[in-house]
Amino acid sequence: MGVVFNRLLQTVRLDRDAFVWMDFNDRATGDAAMLVAGTQILIAIGLGLPLGQLIRPLVLVDVLLGGLFFWVVYAGATYAVSRFLFDGHGTYAIYLRITGFAYPTLLLLVFVNLFVTNPLLALVASGAWFVVVVANGLTYVADLPIGKAAASAVGGYILMIVVQTIFGNIFRF
Repeated sequence: MGVVFNRLLQTVRLDRDAFVWMDFNDRATGDAAMLVAGTQILIAIGLGLPLGQLIRPLVLVDVLLGGLFFWVVYAGATYAVSRFLFDGHGTYAIYLRITGFAYPTLLLLVFVNLFVTNPLLALVASGAWFVVVVANGLTYVADLPIGKAAASAVGGYILMIVVQTIFGNIFRF
C-alpha cells in the first residue's frame, strides 16, 4: 500500500512520474478502484452518513456503486471527449487509472460543503482540483496540450453530470 499512497501523493502534486507509472503498470487500475471505494466511503461519512447505516450491506453497496459508477462513466466520457474531439491518444484503461488516482481530491467536497450551502456550487468547487489532476494526466497520456486536456477533463465532468441527471430522473419513476 505504501507504493499506492506514494503515487497518490505524486498524482495530487501533479508529478509526471505518477502518470508514467500508471501508463506502464496494469496493477494501477485495481489500486485506483481501491482509492475510489475508500474515498467514496470517507465522503459518505464526511457528509453525515452514520457509521451504523454504513455497515448495512445495501447502504454500503449503494455508496460504493455510486463512486464506481462515477469513476467508470467519467473516465469513459473524458476518453470520448479527448479521443474523438481532440484526437488524443491512450486507452480507456489509462483514463481509468488517472481518474481513480485523482478521485481522492473529491474529499474536498466534505470541507467545501461546510461553507457552501448550494450543492451544485459545492460539487463544482470541490471538483476543480479533480479536473486539474485529470487534465495534467491527459497532457502525458493523451499527448494533448494543457488547454485541450483541460477541455477534455471539463467536458467529461459535464457529460458525467448529464448522465447522472438522466439516470437520476429515470430511477425516480
